[in-house]
Amino acid sequence: MFKTSLNRPHLALLLAAALALPVVHAKPLKTGKAAKPAPAAEAAPAVPKVSGQTVAFQSGDGTLLSGVWYGPEHADRVVLLSHQYNRTQDDWAPLLPGLLAQGYAVLTYNFRGYPPSAGKIDLSHIADDLRAASTFARSRGAGHLALVSASMGGIVTVPAALDIQPDLYVLLSSPGAYGSIAAPDEALKASTAAKLFINSKYDSYLADTTHMHEVAGGTKALQVFPGGAHGADLLSGDGAPVVIRAISDFIAANWRS
Repeated sequence: MFKTSLNRPHLALLLAAALALPVVHAKPLKTGKAAKPAPAAEAAPAVPKVSGQTVAFQSGDGTLLSGVWYGPEHADRVVLLSHQYNRTQDDWAPLLPGLLAQGYAVLTYNFRGYPPSAGKIDLSHIADDLRAASTFARSRGAGHLALVSASMGGIVTVPAALDIQPDLYVLLSSPGAYGSIAAPDEALKASTAAKLFINSKYDSYLADTTHMHEVAGGTKALQVFPGGAHGADLLSGDGAPVVIRAISDFIAANWRS
């Protein structure tokens, strides 16, 4: 066996050469054919900031809920927005400018357990939170209500609409049921509100969305958009303008006189 020895000058030269080499980082192995690089997506248009009035109202059990009122303090036509699980009323920012431009007032709010609303997250009571928000809107002159809800918010919109009696409602990616809450077929059939059901092609709950549309009574529409965005995520990204326009157009066309 042969041994090699390096003196200090030789060792220094080898180290210097090693340090000069580019560093190569390992990447996880992938299976299948390598995909072609996707072209860089264009940035979604910036959402204009709109200011509103922070408001508070109590749910049926006294839990204090926080919301934001946009537009005229008293309005006949009000759009009420209910957020999805583990998200907040801030999700609705992309929808606000267009609704306000049409002259509506808009009320967003956080369900219980989502600060600054008080209480703990409790799905069994969020339908009461929605009813409380609608009562607050009525107290500010709302003779006509449109409910727009995402995922979890959409589930409770279906049964609550029988009490609230909105002119219309729009559901984004709402499951038929989750935990202790459900959107019963009977409520979908019985409600006289016009209904728009929206989802993306690859969302996990597309079958639920399709079923809701099939069993719903009255004026109804179904729109399925490309991609796999869920709930309020449909309002951001490259496809957002088309989704926002679909919601705005449906609302404008389905107010009761």
